[in-house]
Amino acid sequence: MSAHPEKTRHVAAIILPPAALILLALAVWTWMSAQGMIPNYLLPAPGKLAATLVSERSVLLRHGLATTREALSGYVIGSVLGLLAAVLLTASRTLRLCFFPLALATQAVPLIAITPLIVLVMGRGMPAILTLVAITAFFPMLINMTRGLRAADRGYHELLHSLAANRLQRLLMIELPAAAPYFFAALRVAATASFINAIVGEWIGSNLGLGYLVVLSGQYFRIPTLWAAVVVTATLTLMLVGVVSLVERLATPWAEAEGRA
Repeated sequence: MSAHPEKTRHVAAIILPPAALILLALAVWTWMSAQGMIPNYLLPAPGKLAATLVSERSVLLRHGLATTREALSGYVIGSVLGLLAAVLLTASRTLRLCFFPLALATQAVPLIAITPLIVLVMGRGMPAILTLVAITAFFPMLINMTRGLRAADRGYHELLHSLAANRLQRLLMIELPAAAPYFFAALRVAATASFINAIVGEWIGSNLGLGYLVVLSGQYFRIPTLWAAVVVTATLTLMLVGVVSLVERLATPWAEAEGRA
């Protein structure tokens, strides 16, 4: 009987603090704009920004759909390739010793530094942007899953070995379930960066998308449109992270139960 009120309090504890912080930030932002403390040519007032989101909705929708298509496609491609590479490295100690340190070293290279090179090699448009976003998702998935696939208890491996289980059966029955937290952690990390890197690619190599809209709006000093594109990008990123978190809760209900225990 008490499960429902407890769940309601749990949801409220998650939602109310950030919601209150956002409302406070909006109130302070509105007051500072009204007092002239924030110049409108740098950051429009919340009311002006909201009006721009409504009046420019068709433009934002067209460019937002293009960015969403690029970000999600690259996100899926990079995640799948990273998972397959992690399975391969886990199966071969030699490959793991050779390539895993290099995968770690790549995280020290800013992706924006090689973006012009990717555009030069792949050409302007979708191929370069997909490559950029796929790299964003590939390495977090590779690194996390290489560790996660080796996190299963050795007792389970010994049990399946005694039952003459083959490599694929051990992977499906032991390693992948044990690596689920690492898998979703990698998806969340990639989700926070996929839209951002899609926009970076659009800055350099596209004439469509929210990144292109940001550049174009800046060139013509359409500051409300620029910030509206930023708001749409942040919203899309939060939506993707939220979807990943929801799927994680549905796919790994035992993890939530352990967290409450």
